Amino acid sequence: MNSIKSKNLLFIFLIISLLFQHDNLYCSKIEPDSLPLLLNIDIQIETTEAINLMYNFEFEKADQQFRWLIQEYNWHPLPYFLLGLSTWWKIAPNLENKELDDEFYYLMDTSIVLSEKIYKKNNKIEAAFFLAASYGFKGRLLSERRKWRKAAFAGRNALKYLREVKGEDKFIPEISFGNGLFNYYSIWVGEEYPFLKPIINLFPKGDKELGINQLDNAAKNSFYTRTEAQFFLMKILSQENKISKAIQISSYLNDIFPDNSIFQTSNTSLLYRSNRLVECEKEALNIINKFNNNKHGYQFNSTRQASFFLGEIYRIRSQFNLSIKYYKQSIEMAKKIDAERMGYTLYSYFSLGEYAFEKKNYFLSKKYFSTILGLTKRKEKINSDSRVYLKKMKKLY
Repeated sequence: MNSIKSKNLLFIFLIISLLFQHDNLYCSKIEPDSLPLLLNIDIQIETTEAINLMYNFEFEKADQQFRWLIQEYNWHPLPYFLLGLSTWWKIAPNLENKELDDEFYYLMDTSIVLSEKIYKKNNKIEAAFFLAASYGFKGRLLSERRKWRKAAFAGRNALKYLREVKGEDKFIPEISFGNGLFNYYSIWVGEEYPFLKPIINLFPKGDKELGINQLDNAAKNSFYTRTEAQFFLMKILSQENKISKAIQISSYLNDIFPDNSIFQTSNTSLLYRSNRLVECEKEALNIINKFNNNKHGYQFNSTRQASFFLGEIYRIRSQFNLSIKYYKQSIEMAKKIDAERMGYTLYSYFSLGEYAFEKKNYFLSKKYFSTILGLTKRKEKINSDSRVYLKKMKKLY
């Protein structure tokens, strides 16, 4: 299974686990007995800088402020959840690295324990939000680690508490984030993977448009989940081929958080898809420069993609030496992370094979096209296209 398909199935598993409990849930509306810390304007002001630093991958400064919040509000899940979220963003650019897993689980578990205490004191709306969010993020990493049973347990709990705050979006806009993800992906999974429809039909029905609207609401009106909502909304709009809307969000995130490798990589990809090649070139070169300078979060994968985009851009401009350089660099980055079967890498091989064929370097051309045959299945288009070139070369020498 190639890594793209694997990533999709990991995410699908978590969504299915979220769908897998729908009976006997407490869904009645409960008025809180006091203003939740979640809505406290003073706390929001205190955390604004730290949250912005976190999303810009300035973790040392951000974590220092989050730890100060723990000293002030050690009875509440909010500071532990934020520190856990910071840990998640440290992990996200390189999911193969498991060094921070235990720290992440500890912080999310602490948030869960403290949320349960608040829940028992009848501040159920705020507590349910943090329980849903903490279980959700915990399940997200567990699914990446292929710990299916634990991921399913976390997912069921996330849905349980998410349903308890259903309809409270106006009271706490943060809730729109979780509701939006559930409504969109519960439909998306069935559309993209029809074999799962019989299972999905057993569960509460979602609504893709409602989900997008709820994420849009969270992206505009929430505080703690605003950036997460913007990021997921951008991804959803992108896969719905609403590229102009997606790029508005990706450009905004990239401008506000220029050192977030995930935001920058997403923005660069959308610039390439929208044929904004001058901007794409600038961002791709920036990514490679940050990688070369060991900037946190800039890994082989982001550099692999950026190099491919540059190979394509310079090919369009007939700057063939530069194009070859970056195609080769993209392949080298792919080899570092076992990503040679990924589309960008395969097309890098193909373009290099075409270049060599045009230069009548048939030995080298055959090597590139034969490599593609070894990495793909016969029914794949790039495989058949490569065989066309190999047949031509048989006739030539």
